[in-house]
Amino acid sequence: MTDTCLDLYKNLNIMIREGEIHLSPCCYFNPNNKSESVNFVDNSFLKNLRQQSEKGIWHQTCKDSCFNCETPTNQSRRQAANQWYKDQNLNNKDVELIRIDFWVGDTCNLRCAICGPEFSSAWKEELKIPLKERKIAINDQWQNIDLSKIKVIHFNGGEPLLSKEHVKFLESISNPNQIIINYNTNGTIRPTDYLIELWKQFQLVQLDFSIDDINERFDYQRYPAKWEQVSDNLIWFLNTMSINVTFGINTAVGILNHTNLTKLNDWLDKNFSVDKRNMNISRKQQPTGGLLSLSNTNYNEVVNYLNSLDKRRNTDWKTIFPELLIKIKQQGLA
Repeated sequence: MTDTCLDLYKNLNIMIREGEIHLSPCCYFNPNNKSESVNFVDNSFLKNLRQQSEKGIWHQTCKDSCFNCETPTNQSRRQAANQWYKDQNLNNKDVELIRIDFWVGDTCNLRCAICGPEFSSAWKEELKIPLKERKIAINDQWQNIDLSKIKVIHFNGGEPLLSKEHVKFLESISNPNQIIINYNTNGTIRPTDYLIELWKQFQLVQLDFSIDDINERFDYQRYPAKWEQVSDNLIWFLNTMSINVTFGINTAVGILNHTNLTKLNDWLDKNFSVDKRNMNISRKQQPTGGLLSLSNTNYNEVVNYLNSLDKRRNTDWKTIFPELLIKIKQQGLA
């Protein structure tokens, strides 16, 4: 494990939790360290990560999210980032802020089964968390970032296309034609006409849609989104966006969808495989974490969780995921 991760030296993930700033090297690294300000170069947590990596000592998150996932057929975030820096002739260990992972806040219209209240205001509402404890989180720390060398900004949420604050961020950029912006979006929201025009000023806009399944299986996993609406939106994006907008599909693979990926890929092959430039639309997969991950063998915990969703939402996982029900029955739990 002697290879490096250049994100430690070039990338910053910025989140806001309960009004406090949290910094980490990338969006795969869920930050739990508070910071007084956005200081990429001298932040003590980031400096320590860099120093430890020089000794070949890696944080457990880095091992779990990247190193342990790297195979000949699976490229990790670390490997992809390192290749990008190499392609840009930036593969050195000079500490300079080139890329940003920017968490826009927790405003979201979905209550995805693999998510929870930390990243979704809709989840907070469903769980009836008291109003005073579910104030919408908004990240305005873009105002305190040195953008002088920035080449890539990655927006995630929540649902970034619901964020008005991130539009202010884009408006503040003086050299948009030199910057790539990237979104993780759930596919339910179409951008405003104003945002579409704003995007035209940027070098490239990459929209990565979170699509884990199709039809009623999608509806369950990305509740209360509807596959009919989202699939229509994908085609709308394909036909409507300007030539500088590209697309990708991000699929979180877990216990609910791993047996149905062929059907998802068949739909993508037929309907969403090539963009206006006749370029292949990228597809990425990453393992679902937590309770619905393939590595979780506590099926009693899974059953209890899905039953709780069904009770609140009037859904029925046993009908929608029959292959999972068979596995559960083999454990004597359903």
